[in-house]
Amino acid sequence: MKSKSLKSLLKKVRRDLDWPVLERDHDASLIQIISYAHNKSHVILMPDKLLNRSSDLDYLHELGHATYCEKIHPLFATNIQFAPEENKRQFQQLIPALNAACDWFVGHWQMEIAPENMRKQLKEILPVAENVLGSSELPPLDVILDASMIIAQAIRYLDEPIDCGGVLKVAVDAFLSVPPDKPSIDRCVLLINRLLSTYTVQRVRFVDTGESNSWEVYLSDETTGLDDANAALNN
Repeated sequence: MKSKSLKSLLKKVRRDLDWPVLERDHDASLIQIISYAHNKSHVILMPDKLLNRSSDLDYLHELGHATYCEKIHPLFATNIQFAPEENKRQFQQLIPALNAACDWFVGHWQMEIAPENMRKQLKEILPVAENVLGSSELPPLDVILDASMIIAQAIRYLDEPIDCGGVLKVAVDAFLSVPPDKPSIDRCVLLINRLLSTYTVQRVRFVDTGESNSWEVYLSDETTGLDDANAALNN
């Protein structure tokens, strides 16, 4: 798919959103879309043209989160709050797993609607992810999860025979264990908790009170986790 076609795709995806969209200027260098399930609206934070470092695929990715927020579940907007009683320091370390899990499903959506562009990008960024394998120092957690997802995508979409070990392999296997072609809240929570298992005993569950949505943190129970996994993958 050529660049001009990708521009057309961006317009179509944005036009297909059911909720009202408000565009605002902001000082950051990347496009960001914030979705508000409580009033069914989206806000696109658009950088100045001279500052904007977002590619068309970055913008499409943000629109993918907004689309899944509407069509699947608000969880996929990734801006849902944690339960009020949760300690801020406690949930900060959980955010990388939440973001990476949602990106796994949105990335598949992108691969379906812009396959040539996505495969080209994946081939370009794969060497960066592979460099994580040879790093002498342990990278930050979000970098490890991002690299793991890219490697998992390369295995799934490019048939790349990539071998890795340690925590990286566990994270790659976690991604590959949850098929991204059938997005649901249960499957996303399952992947989040499998990613969390690579670096913490904490797990999350999604709490829907009817009026608001939030995350709740709890300690892992492997027996319950197995039952939840089987149920999620069968849905």
